[in-house]
Amino acid sequence: MNQQTVPNPGLFDLLARQWQCPAIRLCFNDDDTMLAIMRADGAVAMARLADNEPPEARIKIDSAQMTIRPRQGRPAPLIRTRLKDGAAVSACTEGDFLVLTANGELLRLSRAGEPGARLFADKAPIVAFDHNASSGVTTAMTADRLYLQSERRGAVGEIGIEGLTADILSISEDGNMIALAGADGLIICRADASRRPERLATFPARPLSLQWSFDGRWLACGLEMGGLRLLDTANGRMANLVDFPGPVGMLGWSRASNALVASGAFRIAGWSMDAPPFDANATGALGTGRPGLDIVEAAAAHPADRLVAAGYANGRVVVAQIGSPQELIVRHAGGAVHELRWSNDGNHLALADSLGNVAVVTFPKQLFK
Repeated sequence: MNQQTVPNPGLFDLLARQWQCPAIRLCFNDDDTMLAIMRADGAVAMARLADNEPPEARIKIDSAQMTIRPRQGRPAPLIRTRLKDGAAVSACTEGDFLVLTANGELLRLSRAGEPGARLFADKAPIVAFDHNASSGVTTAMTADRLYLQSERRGAVGEIGIEGLTADILSISEDGNMIALAGADGLIICRADASRRPERLATFPARPLSLQWSFDGRWLACGLEMGGLRLLDTANGRMANLVDFPGPVGMLGWSRASNALVASGAFRIAGWSMDAPPFDANATGALGTGRPGLDIVEAAAAHPADRLVAAGYANGRVVVAQIGSPQELIVRHAGGAVHELRWSNDGNHLALADSLGNVAVVTFPKQLFK
């Protein structure tokens, strides 16, 4: 009789909790207790981050060598909510979420999975929204108006945007500026409506991602084709970073490295904002991770450390130090990874792939020391 060799479990097998749940969006809440999962069919589910078998409880250190035993049980099942027509999701305060429905309603969703109050209830159908936790500002766009609600001031303001269209929007960290991107290009509005909305650029393709830097000076916009655009708000200068073989669907700003990272290339794309790439694409470029034959489809900067996670078209998931070729292989293969999100404390990495898997990888604190 032939004996079958059981392969040693990999890092993903040891650290990940996984569910079958075809997803298009993932979002951690503000206190890192829940992960919201926007399913491909519009239904919303949630995963508890509390773990009955955390990595630290399974680690053994013997003669300065660390080992971790596999999990014994299955992860807790997902929480199914009553929302069946979700289109977008964001974290808000008190551990809750905001969900935009297919018919244009913006609803609050509790961490228990219960739909709550409707925001901007008397406004026309909402087509896009964003919530910024640092400033406590929520902004929602209708066909011709942009509405802003401040948790601190409790007021709702509005800005006219007649004749302009946008698919995505993003609020700066201080809540003072709102960027909109769509068929009309890149548009900047001031939250106090002291100036009319300003169109700053046109795009050759549909925008997929839009993200302010932490200090509000830089704004990056990733495109379906044609790379990304980087705006310096201090002087209005625009950099066109075009050497991307794939769509730039995910962007991230690293506070620790003062750097921008992006998906869409055959390795993790990154630039230092100490030497921004305005004279040439290679200026300030940070060679991160190892180049390969598969495109990085998702990238996420760690919230505190000089690290970035990347998910590839072949299912590989790595964590690399920004500016270094060294990388930790978290998962070797699987479905193409289209979503990657770090929890706010940086202890959990959530991913979704094309095979309908959603996973939360919980890293022991010893791993990145």
